Amino acid sequence: MKGWAIAISSDLVAILLVAAAVLLILAITGMLLATRARRRREWQSTKEVPASLSEVSIAHSAMEGRHLVDRLSELQGRLVGMADDIGQLTAQARRVDGLHAANLRLTEQNATLLADFDHLRSVIARIGEVLQRASTGQK
Repeated sequence: MKGWAIAISSDLVAILLVAAAVLLILAITGMLLATRARRRREWQSTKEVPASLSEVSIAHSAMEGRHLVDRLSELQGRLVGMADDIGQLTAQARRVDGLHAANLRLTEQNATLLADFDHLRSVIARIGEVLQRASTGQK
């Protein structure tokens, strides 16, 4: 059980997907609760249900239906936008991972070059000592 939680918490894309899903669920739940509360208030205020719906209440229901359809379309648009954002963030995360790998590789190469440079410096110093001994020996 802890393995998948650790896997998700270490992956930025998975965190964003989970966060987007939670936000979407919270938004839908909030809409449903608000609609339910409004209907409950309306029902309590009228307390009497007419035998047949009048044209006004049918028009009101139709307008409310259109409003809900518009709201649903808006939420679908937001969801598409969030999916696009997640795609862009995924691409950026891959690029960052690539840059991180390149940075590690360059750090290793730098350490190797520094070691080679130190070795060359010691060889040149030894050559200098040999030359100095040879020049003092010839005089």
